[in-house]
Amino acid sequence: MLRSTQPSTPVSWTAREDAAEAAAAILLADQPFDGPVTLTTPDAPTFADLARLASEVSGRMIGFEALGEDEWRARALAAGQDPHMVAFLLGMYQAAERGLFAGTDPLLGELLGRTPRPVRDQLS
Repeated sequence: MLRSTQPSTPVSWTAREDAAEAAAAILLADQPFDGPVTLTTPDAPTFADLARLASEVSGRMIGFEALGEDEWRARALAAGQDPHMVAFLLGMYQAAERGLFAGTDPLLGELLGRTPRPVRDQLS
């Protein structure tokens, strides 16, 4: 069961291997990259999409439950999660709700010279 405070917030799930490969390409590039560099997949699925994809990949039903922040926090603490980690994760959900992880950019694919790994492959 996936639990989130955000049912329909898109997040650009980017494989660490792809980000690392692109970072190496940036460091070895002949031209400089000024300012922040955005490395994302071309898609930004929602948490509900992730549950559906995880169900397809695993062959078993993976549910999704959107909770209010107070209930999510209470359940996480009751499950024994460290309070500092709970606060950190809740901050991530809040940032996602504000759309801070929804952006996509073609640069990752350009640096890789191929399509970045889609979230379906990351779940496999």
